This record gives sequence, structure tokens and C-alpha cells, in this order.
Amino acid sequence: MRVLLIEDDEAFRVGIEAFLLRLPAVTAVRSVSDGEQGLEALLAAPADVVVLDIGLPGLGGLETCRRISADHALPVLVLTSQDDGRWVQRLWDAGASGYLHKAEALGQLETALTSVGQGASWWDRSATRALRSRDTAAAAGPPEASLALLTPREREVLAAMAGGLTNRQIADSLGLGTGTVRVYLHTIFQKLQVSNRTQAVLKVLDPE
Repeated sequence: MRVLLIEDDEAFRVGIEAFLLRLPAVTAVRSVSDGEQGLEALLAAPADVVVLDIGLPGLGGLETCRRISADHALPVLVLTSQDDGRWVQRLWDAGASGYLHKAEALGQLETALTSVGQGASWWDRSATRALRSRDTAAAAGPPEASLALLTPREREVLAAMAGGLTNRQIADSLGLGTGTVRVYLHTIFQKLQVSNRTQAVLKVLDPE
């Protein structure tokens, strides 16, 4: 996995770059300090995942996320110290694939990267709560409202799970590794606010 890190805090950038380079799935890391440099870096060489701070000078993190999502169709994992839930909604609308608070970075960054790199998403607990609270009526509505937070691939995994398939069978049917299936299930449980497979299926089949 080739990672582009966009972070203006030099000390944090150096630390996260060193951490990323120790991960088995990461083959290369490039780091820049603002959005303009990030867009130039993507034109110069490809990346698989972008890790992005939102408190950037110049273009800013939000607009950088929007342009990367629109022009490069790359997954963007936002890594931030921002606690304002309104940023979560803005970043969702800008096309971000995930949101991770810097305080949780070392504990969850590897799993979050794997998730967004495989086409799923990763929104930490506070971000997931913010997304669900954006539309109380939708959250309390029909099954389709709960599914609105899931990516198409996550819905495929959920459908296979609802069909009674084991993790191995889901992996075989969708051409995934079992580890990747576990990452998908974690994300699905988090988004649906459930703790196990049965609750996830019931959440969809019987929202009441």
C-alpha cells in the first residue's frame, strides 16, 4: 500500500511517517505539509490511500479532501485532533472514507488504513455518532436509513452475513481474505451500533 501523508505539524508528520513505514501492508510513504503539495504529489506519482489532516494552511484540509475524492477517486483517511462533530458531516460530504482522532492514531491507524484501502470505511466512535445524529428521522426510519451509512461493499458483506454465511464463506464468495472480512464486520457493527452478527442482521430485517 502506497500512502500519501498530508500533515503540517512537522513533529507529528515525522512520527506518523515512521509508524506507517513499520506496518507490513505499507510499501511506501510520501509526506507533504499542505494540500497544494499533496495534489502535486498525486500528479507526480500514484498513491493507494491518502492520510489527511484537516487543519492545513492554504487550501485547507476540507477542500483538499474534496479535490482528491473528485479528481483522483482515492480513499482519504482523515487524521485529526478536531473534536467538532460538524467537521465529520462536512468531510463525509467531501468524500472522505474515514475519520480517526489523533489521540487514537497509534492504536487504530493500521486497522483504519486496511479498511479504507480495501474499499470499506473507518469512522471512529465519535465520528459515527456524529454521522448518525445528523438526521434523527433517518436514523429512526426504515432499514434503508441504517444502510445509508454503509458502502456498497459493506452492504454486500452484510447481505452475505444475513444469508447465514461464515466469514470464510463470505471471503470465498466475494473474493476477499478472511482478515478483510473481519475488518468489514467491525466497520458494519460500528456503523449500525451493534455488537454482534445477529444484532446486525436484525437491525436490517426488523428496525423496530
